[in-house]
Amino acid sequence: MAAVNVKELIRKLVAMQKIDEELFAFRREIRQKPEELAKLKMQFDNKKALLHKLQARAQELELARKAKELDLKSKEQDIIKADTSLMALKSNKEYQARLFEIENMKIDKGVFEEDILKLMDESERVGKQIEAEKAVVDGEEKKYLAEKEKVDAEVAKLTEESSGLEARRREVMVAIDKEPLALYERIVENRDGVAIAPIVNNACGGCFMHLPDQVINKIKMYDGLVRCEICSRLQYLAEDL
Repeated sequence: MAAVNVKELIRKLVAMQKIDEELFAFRREIRQKPEELAKLKMQFDNKKALLHKLQARAQELELARKAKELDLKSKEQDIIKADTSLMALKSNKEYQARLFEIENMKIDKGVFEEDILKLMDESERVGKQIEAEKAVVDGEEKKYLAEKEKVDAEVAKLTEESSGLEARRREVMVAIDKEPLALYERIVENRDGVAIAPIVNNACGGCFMHLPDQVINKIKMYDGLVRCEICSRLQYLAEDL
Protein backbone atom coordinates (compact mmCIF):
# COMPACT_ATOMS: atom_id res chain seq x y z
CA MET A 1 0.00 0.00 0.00
CA ALA A 2 1.55 3.32 -1.01
CA ALA A 3 2.37 5.88 1.67
CA VAL A 4 -0.09 8.40 0.28
CA ASN A 5 -2.84 5.74 0.35
CA VAL A 6 -2.11 4.87 3.97
CA LYS A 7 -2.19 8.55 4.90
CA GLU A 8 -5.50 8.97 3.10
CA LEU A 9 -6.86 5.87 4.82
CA ILE A 10 -5.81 7.24 8.23
CA ARG A 11 -7.48 10.56 7.44
CA LYS A 12 -10.72 8.72 6.73
CA LEU A 13 -10.40 6.62 9.87
CA VAL A 14 -9.69 9.73 11.94
CA ALA A 15 -12.78 11.37 10.44
CA MET A 16 -14.81 8.30 11.38
CA GLN A 17 -13.20 8.30 14.82
CA LYS A 18 -14.41 11.85 15.50
CA ILE A 19 -17.94 10.77 14.64
CA ASP A 20 -17.64 7.62 16.76
CA GLU A 21 -16.42 9.53 19.79
CA GLU A 22 -19.60 11.60 19.69
CA LEU A 23 -21.71 8.59 18.85
CA PHE A 24 -20.37 6.46 21.70
CA ALA A 25 -20.78 9.39 24.10
CA PHE A 26 -24.42 9.66 23.04
CA ARG A 27 -24.90 5.91 23.44
CA ARG A 28 -23.37 5.98 26.93
CA GLU A 29 -25.68 8.82 27.90
CA ILE A 30 -28.69 7.02 26.41
CA ARG A 31 -27.79 3.97 28.54
CA GLN A 32 -27.15 6.01 31.67
CA LYS A 33 -30.38 8.02 31.55
CA PRO A 34 -32.67 5.00 32.14
CA GLU A 35 -30.27 3.75 34.83
CA GLU A 36 -30.62 7.07 36.70
CA LEU A 37 -34.38 6.88 36.27
CA ALA A 38 -34.40 3.29 37.51
CA LYS A 39 -32.81 4.40 40.80
CA LEU A 40 -35.55 6.99 41.24
CA LYS A 41 -38.17 4.37 40.37
CA MET A 42 -36.69 2.05 42.99
CA GLN A 43 -37.02 4.78 45.63
CA PHE A 44 -40.64 5.31 44.58
CA ASP A 45 -41.35 1.56 44.66
CA ASN A 46 -39.77 1.25 48.12
CA LYS A 47 -42.02 4.00 49.42
CA LYS A 48 -45.05 2.30 47.87
CA ALA A 49 -44.01 -1.02 49.41
CA LEU A 50 -43.87 0.59 52.86
CA LEU A 51 -47.31 2.12 52.31
CA HIS A 52 -48.73 -1.25 51.21
CA LYS A 53 -47.19 -2.87 54.29
CA LEU A 54 -48.85 -0.30 56.55
CA GLN A 55 -52.18 -0.75 54.74
CA ALA A 56 -51.90 -4.53 55.14
CA ARG A 57 -51.20 -4.03 58.86
CA ALA A 58 -54.26 -1.78 59.12
CA GLN A 59 -56.40 -4.53 57.59
CA GLU A 60 -54.95 -7.11 59.99
CA LEU A 61 -55.78 -4.85 62.94
CA GLU A 62 -59.32 -4.29 61.64
CA LEU A 63 -59.91 -8.03 61.30
CA ALA A 64 -58.39 -8.71 64.72
CA ARG A 65 -60.59 -6.02 66.32
CA LYS A 66 -63.74 -7.42 64.70
CA ALA A 67 -62.84 -10.92 65.90
CA LYS A 68 -62.30 -9.62 69.44
CA GLU A 69 -65.62 -7.74 69.29
CA LEU A 70 -67.37 -10.99 68.33
CA ASP A 71 -65.66 -12.74 71.24
CA LEU A 72 -66.73 -9.90 73.52
CA LYS A 73 -70.32 -10.05 72.32
CA SER A 74 -70.37 -13.81 72.81
CA LYS A 75 -68.93 -13.45 76.33
CA GLU A 76 -71.53 -10.76 77.20
CA GLN A 77 -74.30 -13.10 76.06
CA ASP A 78 -72.82 -15.90 78.17
CA ILE A 79 -72.82 -13.59 81.21
CA ILE A 80 -76.47 -12.62 80.60
CA LYS A 81 -77.45 -16.29 80.34
CA ALA A 82 -75.48 -17.14 83.49
CA ASP A 83 -77.08 -14.24 85.37
CA THR A 84 -80.52 -15.36 84.24
CA SER A 85 -79.84 -18.93 85.36
CA LEU A 86 -79.07 -17.87 88.94
CA MET A 87 -82.74 -17.72 89.90
CA ALA A 88 -83.27 -21.32 88.83
CA LEU A 89 -80.54 -22.73 91.07
CA LYS A 90 -81.79 -24.57 94.16
CA SER A 91 -78.69 -24.91 96.35
CA ASN A 92 -76.36 -22.29 97.74
CA LYS A 93 -73.39 -24.33 96.52
CA GLU A 94 -74.63 -24.22 92.93
CA TYR A 95 -75.39 -20.52 93.34
CA GLN A 96 -71.88 -19.73 94.58
CA ALA A 97 -70.31 -21.84 91.83
CA ARG A 98 -72.30 -19.98 89.21
CA LEU A 99 -71.31 -16.64 90.69
CA PHE A 100 -67.67 -17.70 90.52
CA GLU A 101 -68.19 -18.74 86.90
CA ILE A 102 -69.80 -15.38 86.11
CA GLU A 103 -66.94 -13.53 87.79
CA ASN A 104 -64.42 -15.39 85.61
CA MET A 105 -66.45 -14.60 82.52
CA LYS A 106 -66.43 -10.92 83.49
CA ILE A 107 -62.64 -11.08 83.84
CA ASP A 108 -62.45 -12.59 80.33
CA LYS A 109 -64.79 -9.84 79.14
CA GLY A 110 -62.44 -7.22 80.61
CA VAL A 111 -59.48 -8.80 78.82
CA PHE A 112 -61.37 -8.67 75.50
CA GLU A 113 -62.25 -5.02 76.10
CA GLU A 114 -58.64 -4.19 76.90
CA ASP A 115 -57.44 -6.02 73.79
CA ILE A 116 -59.96 -4.13 71.67
CA LEU A 117 -58.75 -0.79 73.06
CA LYS A 118 -55.13 -1.76 72.31
CA LEU A 119 -56.08 -2.72 68.75
CA MET A 120 -57.96 0.55 68.31
CA ASP A 121 -54.97 2.53 69.58
CA GLU A 122 -52.62 0.74 67.21
CA SER A 123 -55.09 1.17 64.35
CA GLU A 124 -55.15 4.89 65.01
CA ARG A 125 -51.35 5.05 65.08
CA VAL A 126 -51.03 3.03 61.87
CA GLY A 127 -53.73 5.17 60.27
CA LYS A 128 -51.70 8.31 60.94
CA GLN A 129 -48.60 6.60 59.50
CA ILE A 130 -50.58 5.67 56.40
CA GLU A 131 -51.73 9.26 55.86
CA ALA A 132 -48.18 10.54 56.29
CA GLU A 133 -46.78 7.86 53.97
CA LYS A 134 -49.44 8.58 51.34
CA ALA A 135 -48.19 12.16 51.21
CA VAL A 136 -44.62 10.89 50.82
CA VAL A 137 -45.63 8.44 48.07
CA ASP A 138 -47.57 11.14 46.23
CA GLY A 139 -44.50 13.37 46.36
CA GLU A 140 -42.20 10.58 45.16
CA GLU A 141 -44.61 9.72 42.34
CA LYS A 142 -44.73 13.33 41.13
CA LYS A 143 -40.95 13.51 41.35
CA TYR A 144 -40.54 10.24 39.45
CA LEU A 145 -43.07 11.12 36.72
CA ALA A 146 -41.52 14.57 36.21
CA GLU A 147 -38.05 13.04 35.95
CA LYS A 148 -39.33 10.31 33.62
CA GLU A 149 -40.82 12.91 31.31
CA LYS A 150 -37.54 14.81 31.34
CA VAL A 151 -35.45 11.67 30.73
CA ASP A 152 -37.75 10.47 27.94
CA ALA A 153 -37.37 13.83 26.20
CA GLU A 154 -33.57 13.78 26.63
CA VAL A 155 -33.31 10.21 25.33
CA ALA A 156 -35.49 11.09 22.33
CA LYS A 157 -33.22 14.06 21.56
CA LEU A 158 -30.06 11.98 21.99
CA THR A 159 -31.49 9.24 19.80
CA GLU A 160 -32.32 11.77 17.09
CA GLU A 161 -28.81 13.24 17.25
CA SER A 162 -27.34 9.73 17.19
CA SER A 163 -29.33 8.96 14.04
CA GLY A 164 -27.78 12.02 12.38
CA LEU A 165 -24.30 10.90 13.39
CA GLU A 166 -24.93 7.39 12.12
CA ALA A 167 -25.96 8.84 8.75
CA ARG A 168 -22.72 10.85 8.61
CA ARG A 169 -20.81 7.74 9.65
CA ARG A 170 -22.26 5.73 6.77
CA GLU A 171 -21.12 8.42 4.35
CA VAL A 172 -17.54 8.14 5.63
CA MET A 173 -17.69 4.35 5.82
CA VAL A 174 -18.38 3.80 2.11
CA ALA A 175 -15.06 5.45 1.22
CA ILE A 176 -12.99 3.03 3.36
CA ASP A 177 -11.75 -0.33 2.09
CA LYS A 178 -13.41 -3.39 3.54
CA GLU A 179 -10.39 -4.92 5.32
CA PRO A 180 -9.17 -1.84 7.27
CA LEU A 181 -12.81 -0.94 7.99
CA ALA A 182 -13.41 -4.36 9.55
CA LEU A 183 -10.25 -3.95 11.65
CA TYR A 184 -11.35 -0.50 12.78
CA GLU A 185 -14.85 -1.75 13.67
CA ARG A 186 -13.45 -4.54 15.85
CA ILE A 187 -11.18 -2.17 17.75
CA VAL A 188 -13.75 0.60 18.19
CA GLU A 189 -16.25 -1.80 19.79
CA ASN A 190 -13.63 -3.30 22.11
CA ARG A 191 -12.12 0.06 23.08
CA ASP A 192 -15.29 1.98 23.94
CA GLY A 193 -15.40 4.12 20.83
CA VAL A 194 -11.69 4.91 20.42
CA ALA A 195 -10.04 2.81 17.70
CA ILE A 196 -7.37 5.16 16.38
CA ALA A 197 -5.23 7.43 18.56
CA PRO A 198 -2.55 10.03 17.83
CA ILE A 199 0.97 9.82 19.16
CA VAL A 200 1.38 12.34 21.99
CA ASN A 201 4.89 12.96 23.35
CA ASN A 202 6.03 9.59 22.00
CA ALA A 203 3.16 7.82 23.78
CA CYS A 204 -0.03 6.20 22.59
CA GLY A 205 -2.88 8.72 22.82
CA GLY A 206 -5.23 5.91 23.79
CA CYS A 207 -3.47 4.09 26.65
CA PHE A 208 -0.64 6.64 27.21
CA MET A 209 2.05 3.96 27.14
CA HIS A 210 5.47 5.11 25.87
CA LEU A 211 6.29 3.92 22.35
CA PRO A 212 9.83 2.97 21.33
CA ASP A 213 11.51 4.96 18.55
CA GLN A 214 11.30 2.04 16.12
CA VAL A 215 7.50 2.07 16.38
CA ILE A 216 7.41 5.84 15.77
CA ASN A 217 9.65 5.37 12.75
CA LYS A 218 7.45 2.56 11.47
CA ILE A 219 4.41 4.84 11.67
CA LYS A 220 6.29 7.59 9.77
CA MET A 221 7.02 5.15 6.92
CA TYR A 222 3.27 4.74 6.19
CA ASP A 223 3.75 1.31 4.66
CA GLY A 224 0.67 0.08 6.52
CA LEU A 225 -1.44 0.56 9.61
CA VAL A 226 0.40 0.30 12.94
CA ARG A 227 -1.26 -0.79 16.18
CA CYS A 228 -0.27 -0.13 19.78
CA GLU A 229 1.19 -3.27 21.34
CA ILE A 230 -0.56 -2.48 24.63
CA CYS A 231 -4.12 -1.39 23.74
CA SER A 232 -4.23 -2.54 20.08
CA ARG A 233 -5.47 0.84 18.87
CA LEU A 234 -4.34 2.13 15.49
CA GLN A 235 -1.64 4.81 15.69
CA TYR A 236 -0.97 7.96 13.71
CA LEU A 237 1.02 11.21 13.80
CA ALA A 238 -1.39 14.15 13.80
CA GLU A 239 1.25 16.50 12.34
CA ASP A 240 1.58 14.31 9.23
CA LEU A 241 -2.09 14.53 8.28
